[in-house]
Amino acid sequence: SRRGEVRLTHSHCDEVNTIMGAVANEVEGAGGGKTYPGAVAPFGMVQLSPDTVTGGDNGAGYSYGHKTIEGFSFLHLSGIGWYGEFGNIQTMPLSGARRYFSGTNEYARCRIGERGWESHYSHESEVTRPGYYAVELTDDGIFAEATAARHTGALRFTFSRPGEAHIMLDLYRRIGGHSDAQSLTVVDARTLSGRILCTPAGGGWGHGAGHVRYELHFVSTFSRPMDGWAFWDEGQVYEGGQGREGRSLGFAADFNVAAGESIEFHTAISFVDLEGARHNMCCEDAPFDAIRARTRAEWEQALSLISAEGGSARDREVFYSSLYHVLLDPRDFSDCDGRYRADMGAPHRADGYVFRTSFSGWDVFRSAFPLFSLIRPDVVRDEINSLMEVSRLNGGAPFARWELAGIETGCMVGDPGANILGDAIAKGLGGFDAEAAYAICRRWWLGDRAGEGELSDFNRLGYFPGDVSRTLEYSFTAWCLARAAQALGHDDDARELDRRAQNYRNVFDPSAGWMNRRAADGGFEPFESKYDERGCVESNIYQQTWFVPQDIHGLRALMGPERFDRELDEFFEKADLAAFWNDDYNHSNEPVHTVPHIFTRTGRPDRTQYWVRRIQREAYRPGPYGYCGNEDVGQMSAWLVLTALGFHQSTLASNMFEVNTPLFPRVSLELDPGFHACSHGRRLTITADCDPDTHPYIAGISVNGTEIDRAYLTWDELTGGGEIVYRLSDKPTDFGRSCF
Repeated sequence: SRRGEVRLTHSHCDEVNTIMGAVANEVEGAGGGKTYPGAVAPFGMVQLSPDTVTGGDNGAGYSYGHKTIEGFSFLHLSGIGWYGEFGNIQTMPLSGARRYFSGTNEYARCRIGERGWESHYSHESEVTRPGYYAVELTDDGIFAEATAARHTGALRFTFSRPGEAHIMLDLYRRIGGHSDAQSLTVVDARTLSGRILCTPAGGGWGHGAGHVRYELHFVSTFSRPMDGWAFWDEGQVYEGGQGREGRSLGFAADFNVAAGESIEFHTAISFVDLEGARHNMCCEDAPFDAIRARTRAEWEQALSLISAEGGSARDREVFYSSLYHVLLDPRDFSDCDGRYRADMGAPHRADGYVFRTSFSGWDVFRSAFPLFSLIRPDVVRDEINSLMEVSRLNGGAPFARWELAGIETGCMVGDPGANILGDAIAKGLGGFDAEAAYAICRRWWLGDRAGEGELSDFNRLGYFPGDVSRTLEYSFTAWCLARAAQALGHDDDARELDRRAQNYRNVFDPSAGWMNRRAADGGFEPFESKYDERGCVESNIYQQTWFVPQDIHGLRALMGPERFDRELDEFFEKADLAAFWNDDYNHSNEPVHTVPHIFTRTGRPDRTQYWVRRIQREAYRPGPYGYCGNEDVGQMSAWLVLTALGFHQSTLASNMFEVNTPLFPRVSLELDPGFHACSHGRRLTITADCDPDTHPYIAGISVNGTEIDRAYLTWDELTGGGEIVYRLSDKPTDFGRSCF
């Protein structure tokens, strides 16, 4: 085995490679998953990973194509498609003389000396497993290891060269910019404490356009006393001293080491206060190997929520690496005692739920939250409660659509929080005040604020002038909210919301035969091409037109059934499914993720079965080039995981999951009796009667011994437990052709 890798008995952790997708956009045509390979516990606040660059469109801080590592920071975002956030407390070990900056950090200021501290490394030396990362820093001959608990990260550095050594901390560094102010106190020769302030003035999320601000408090300990130390700030070095505040503050911990000596550096963080960081350290800290073993056990439990049997080693690595990425966010944002701060406001304590952050709503409502509803319904509960709390703290504002650190960052479009709320209420998931949550949405859709804010044009005109994407997104949300209103007994609301769910028709241009931009006076803009991107968000007219999951048959009637079917076929046949971007079916981005199952909805389920298998195999691969596009905080991964089980929920709040051929001969899911009916047991087993590789089409399905003649499974069937058997064929069949 590679150095630092411990061989244990076979487990799902052994089938995960955290390097999957860890490439940014700098490799042309290679797909930028923009994940990171570092150490994290399931949904952990600390996400500790190596950094290869600071600056540019490298939101994860790491990209496989870079040749050097500039340090290890304790917070990262996975798979995001915008300029990054976090990356705080960057830590780098050195042998020999001190060096005070990383030469790959474009934001480094007041550089001291001429040489940076970044080090070359080889991918051959990297160990990338759940909860553990290791690499050889070849320039200084240091073996670096990382592991993490939920609020605490641990680094271990083994120095091959005797003599002068250092562990350098850059408190100014931030992935998408820099922090605004920093302070650090030497509590004693083994203990540090500090605070970092980050606001949009220093950049961060979207170079500051995301409006993210937070205070990060931390406590750090060394496994042996420092032999000396120094601070630096604004180009000056200050030897010794007990503490310092600064604008570009750094810290050097000095050691005299023996050859082969290891030093551990552990850090607990809190977004609340220093006392929170201290308490988190007391609750979680342990020797490095103990944290590593504990976190591995947590990952084994988390990954075992889905147990897949059979299939190729390639498919299993892709599947479990994808499931791993789904289980990173929305992460825990509260301390061990439940306290949290949103948008740097007053501390609050979550009661009966976990306050979560990193809600990439526009992405994850499509596949990740339907998957969570099956395998981690508590995450759905937590997220709805968290969105309600952020709304309350902002005077009853609409649900945040891309929330980070308790802030609506304004990224993307639509009302995805309302989508997942409608889905949760329709499914009967509990743990939140459904009436109160619905009331927040209703206020902006039907209540006293309906004439204000972003929704005003949609409510008044029935569409957004010049904007196809927003019109389609909000039409779908109206349908989801109608299902919530219906379930709660608000029948008048449901009828009005169902009417607005038809607003997609208002941007269908009959003369063009496609969706099109419509002006405020009611006229359509001149139509140029179905590939026109104007009025579309990260998509074009061709891709966006299909997003009417609430009324596929209505859309088909508008386009004409024969033309609809012909265009849908062409949409897939012209696409390169492995490509980083397509003008036709473009799996690398979310607007089309529900489209493969449209074939099933319109009487051609064998085409869904064919194209889903093609996408699984061509758009997903093992290793750093594993995703055909940005992984997007779990969404790309969740699509793969759901379809590998044999279904996908294309229409939230419908309680229908359209089927496709499973990827594995046998899969079992652990259900949660606190949220699921479990009428046939606490496990759901999905079995194929023959090899899905050689028999990629569905001939029939039985649920607990009863044959069904439809190409979808219901929420009750999936959450009731028991066994679902797929009968497969090597040729297309008539199964499910007339069920919708």
